[in-house]
Amino acid sequence: MSDCVIGSMTVIGGPEKGRSFPISNETVCLVGRGSDSHTKLRDPKISRIHCEIRAQQGTLELVDRGGSGGTLVDGVALEGSVKLLAGSVLQLGDTILRIDSVDPLEAATVAPSQSLESAVSFDATVGQSEGDAAPFKVVMPQPGASKPSTRLENLVGEKINDFRLEKVVAVGRNSVVFKAHDVEQDMLVAMKILKPQLTSTDVQRERFIRAMQTMKKVKHPNIVRLKRAGKKGPYCWTALEWVEGASVKELIDAIGISGMLDWKEVWRVAMHIGQALQKAYELEIVHRNVSPSNILRRAESQDFLLTDLVLARALENTDHVQLTRPGDVLGELGYMAPERVFDSTCVEARSDQYGLGATLYALLTGQPPHQALDVAHLMESLRADAVKSPVEFQMGLDDRFCDVVMRMIKSSMNDRFETPTELLKALQNVGALAGLEAQVNFWQG
Repeated sequence: MSDCVIGSMTVIGGPEKGRSFPISNETVCLVGRGSDSHTKLRDPKISRIHCEIRAQQGTLELVDRGGSGGTLVDGVALEGSVKLLAGSVLQLGDTILRIDSVDPLEAATVAPSQSLESAVSFDATVGQSEGDAAPFKVVMPQPGASKPSTRLENLVGEKINDFRLEKVVAVGRNSVVFKAHDVEQDMLVAMKILKPQLTSTDVQRERFIRAMQTMKKVKHPNIVRLKRAGKKGPYCWTALEWVEGASVKELIDAIGISGMLDWKEVWRVAMHIGQALQKAYELEIVHRNVSPSNILRRAESQDFLLTDLVLARALENTDHVQLTRPGDVLGELGYMAPERVFDSTCVEARSDQYGLGATLYALLTGQPPHQALDVAHLMESLRADAVKSPVEFQMGLDDRFCDVVMRMIKSSMNDRFETPTELLKALQNVGALAGLEAQVNFWQG
């Protein structure tokens, strides 16, 4: 049967108001701003592939693809998928789309098909050393296997490979993190499961697999360690070492605006995570989301560790087919480097330096250098480039350390430190003059 048009949608608000797009009965309509989408919407607030529309047994179905900022359908946030009707209104970024027509006769001729993730599953083991990694392999699903939950949070109590999911630790835009028990090794792990729509194609899954294999060699005391990774049914997952402690976000939330941390303690965070960024730089990995939520403090040693570096590797833009889009607004707004907002093609190691600098600033002052409720407000604040020095918030702050932090959060990446090595040298000079050592435990409680 030919590829028949069964519906259409029109842009009724936003940068490209008036444009219209056909919806066919055989081709999935990829909605986004990227060149590989069917719409190519010129809206910087939406992802390259934001969501997709499929013909499903007489109706149209809108499927979430992890688009930046989410998608509203008739004012309700899209979660998973939802049926569309003529007149349904979609909002993504600054763009508003209306479904103009749906021909149920044409749509009904589309036979339901079995997706790849329901036909096969991948079972993978990435070991802790170069010699203990088993290759990724394709495994046929077991008869009678249950269908995947539409909400990852509902997987609590389920077992994926050797891991029993005990409870939800954190929920992000792209994934959910669980506290899990490795029943084979009898140990706790932090299990991050990506939303299925992020790895819905063969190419995306292959990139995830390659990235996980590459990350086996990352061994650093200030980087959360990858233990295993794999693909089970529709779920790509990573099992990371379980870090008993707290995130820097929790520390900042506890600080508030009235109780800042002593600068010597913040300097130690800078040294530890600076060394993690040095390792990432050597491996040519850009984290893209260095923020308080992705920095952990180990309770026993009080060391600081950078997490999500494994996921960052999988999400990097290394070719034209991407697992996620580098231009997506993924992180906490107040910690995003300006280039991530204005020109995502320029994101590199100095962008991670900005994220660390903004985190240090928040530890010193109780708030990030730029506060914003949305991207538009953030862009306005970044253009103003008016950031108060931390010395205005905290008396007794070392001037040299303040200068280092302020340089790290310069709007132009050319004004920041050229490399993590240069940053670490500046931090070491500050510590030497103040008689500090990075391994000394300054944290109380």
